[in-house]
Amino acid sequence: MHLPSRAVVAAALPLLASLALLPLSAETAPRPPARASLQNPDFERAVSGHHWMPAGWDTSRADLPTVFFGRDSFLVHSGKFAVSVANMSNAFPMGHNWNQTRLVGPELWGKRATFRVWARNNGVEGRAYLLIQAYHDTASRMGVIWNVDHDEALKRLGINKIDDPLMDLAWKRTQFSEPLTEWVPREASIVVPHGTNVLFVRCGLFGTGQVLFDDASLTFSSAPPAPRAERGVNLFADPGFEEGALAWDLSVPPYEGARLDLDSTVAHGGRHSVRLSNFWDGVVETRMGVGQPFPGRALRGQRVRVSAWLKADSLRTVAYTKIYAHGMKTRVTQSPSSAPVSGNDDWREVSTFLDVPEDAEMVWAHVITLAPSEGRVWIDDAKFEVSGPAGGATKAVKPAPAPKPAPKAGSR
Repeated sequence: MHLPSRAVVAAALPLLASLALLPLSAETAPRPPARASLQNPDFERAVSGHHWMPAGWDTSRADLPTVFFGRDSFLVHSGKFAVSVANMSNAFPMGHNWNQTRLVGPELWGKRATFRVWARNNGVEGRAYLLIQAYHDTASRMGVIWNVDHDEALKRLGINKIDDPLMDLAWKRTQFSEPLTEWVPREASIVVPHGTNVLFVRCGLFGTGQVLFDDASLTFSSAPPAPRAERGVNLFADPGFEEGALAWDLSVPPYEGARLDLDSTVAHGGRHSVRLSNFWDGVVETRMGVGQPFPGRALRGQRVRVSAWLKADSLRTVAYTKIYAHGMKTRVTQSPSSAPVSGNDDWREVSTFLDVPEDAEMVWAHVITLAPSEGRVWIDDAKFEVSGPAGGATKAVKPAPAPKPAPKAGSR
């Protein structure tokens, strides 16, 4: 083999150096990895040694013998496999789901993320759903990188559970309640907020029956600027629960027997309300009720108001409305609670206000009660609206103390 002389090499060096400074063409430029795309979206690959478990996917944890997660080879949309969630009991209300956690970088901030799945309902009583969530969650992100669970990642990071700085920045749930369907395409989408470092996608069941999923995808596209919300327009979807409350996120603690139902016998307006009942059997105090999330960018610098008509029966705690705004700088900003409803209170409208911070990425509007407690609550004719520009601190409304428990009459 004939090697070039040193003189030839020396003459070529300036040319090679100049070529190194030229920009790479679209064909040769390295592309950033698609870190947020789904693993095993068609569920065809199984985890080694676990035929029923699709690679890349995880399941929610309930430790209940009535819940079954499977990899189905009989009812499929395409290929050889689909996945299913089946539940035989509503004794403990929970959302059982298949899920993935995907890493997100700044290159996807401001993009529209769309989660699509083909779904098939088989004897569903309740609601099946898709859910996409954007979080700033360091522990979950490092858990994916280290291939450990969230708790182990917290331990390695030296963060106590109570101090976990995770924050949800965008959230969209699509729900469908038909008892029986063929394969139907479903989707849920969000705009990925600045500061997001992980996306969670979930497909599952809240209720009983079986729902199957196949051929999932997670895609990104350009998002138009968020339109400013108009003053005085009710931003809630299905504010009177006449369309089945499928537009609402339900918050039901996993207390045995706790119920959140549509009620067609008691209503403030229209034909339906939402009834909260039987939520006394719990140890940890939490909140129970309904809410909807809204993109914060459309509400920045404005004063928003949430109101609802509430009715209470023998309620030993309080029910009220509340607003939360989430942002990377201000973290969580919350309104005061509205005037409370408790005891035996007939239909009464309650409301509260919040000045939305300039960094808000998501705003939650809630109608809730504290649990555990005895009694029942009805919710109807809710409204969430812009009432004008932000005007300084909102005057706090002090909640009335809960009534003292009455003597128990018989068993519960």
